[in-house]
Amino acid sequence: MKRLLFISIFFLYYFDVSSQIVIGPGAGIYYRPYTLRGIANSIEKKELDYYLGIMGEVKLMSKIYAHSHLAYIFRQSTEAASEIHTHLPDFKSGLFTNKEMYINLDVLYSVIKTSKIGLGLGILHKLDSEVQENYFNKNTVLSHFSPASIYNMSVVITNNWGRLGLSARYFYQFKSENLDSNHFRILDDRSGFTLGFNYKLFGYK
Repeated sequence: MKRLLFISIFFLYYFDVSSQIVIGPGAGIYYRPYTLRGIANSIEKKELDYYLGIMGEVKLMSKIYAHSHLAYIFRQSTEAASEIHTHLPDFKSGLFTNKEMYINLDVLYSVIKTSKIGLGLGILHKLDSEVQENYFNKNTVLSHFSPASIYNMSVVITNNWGRLGLSARYFYQFKSENLDSNHFRILDDRSGFTLGFNYKLFGYK
């Protein structure tokens, strides 16, 4: 993903030389609840998280735009021996580390001069996300996500005031995340939304 991030930034900057594309940083809130289910109980997580990323937008034809967004999500981890229970007698505690990055490509229609609406496809990529299972009488077991990338579709609405823009996105994943674990599953994680601001740093006219 580091290589993908570098290539994306280079690609956007390269095309900005001819001012064909608008590029800028963005930040906002990210909400995608999930349930971490063990053998004996489940933990629901519904907190708001935050993202930081970069956006690019280019005009394809009259009122039609291509929009891309690449962002890192600062998600909270789930950790507590009292919260994560199983029927295993030697189970001590569990730690769910959830690091994500996503990239979206959208086609937008300009309803009025300052507002656009459209549809998009995206990829959510898990970055070193894992469940760490700690036991009293045996070594720690690490379970990872397979596959690490999950596709989604989204509806996007944007509004701009000069260089400053506001973007709202509702997305739905084609499938739930899958953990390579016999004791834990991720449920109720397929939909969510983002809401954030961006600043058109390069290419704005």
